[in-house]
Amino acid sequence: MANPVVDTADESQVRAANERRRRHYEASPLPVFQVGVEPSAKQDDLKWLYGEICSSWRMLTDVRFKLLGFVPTVSVVILISLLSRDAPGTGLTPMMRMAVSVFGLLITLALYIYERRNSELYDDLVSRGRRIEKELGIDTGQFLGRKDPKSRLVQHDVAINLIYGTALAGWLFALATNWLWLE
Repeated sequence: MANPVVDTADESQVRAANERRRRHYEASPLPVFQVGVEPSAKQDDLKWLYGEICSSWRMLTDVRFKLLGFVPTVSVVILISLLSRDAPGTGLTPMMRMAVSVFGLLITLALYIYERRNSELYDDLVSRGRRIEKELGIDTGQFLGRKDPKSRLVQHDVAINLIYGTALAGWLFALATNWLWLE
């Protein structure tokens, strides 16, 4: 008869191994400290640096979510007013509508480019955070061992591209519509 304690421990290890396969453990290959620094001397520095990386990561996440709420909201409000027909002689002139459409398109495009750069910095911070967690001996932390998405559709970049793409399409539609109204 098998020992139930051993079976439970084996089952626990199998469950942990299966769970690890669904997580992302890739860390930056770049070391945090130069060779020759004593491990005990760098623990406090690693913890401080880890705190700074977490703080920067939270700040970038905060900026991302604020922009993801701001861009579509402002775009929709302005686009509705731009595409609403005013009575003759009221509201913006057709040239002003064109100018606002171009301005909205360029601002949205610039914010998307800014978001792409933030994504690069965000990914780099995650990679460095993973490296520090690895050097600290953390098995599954905030960065190391994150769950992989269950679907290709459920990812940050998909949502970001959808939100900015929709806003850019709205501005292009307003530009085309206002161009046709000029003629």
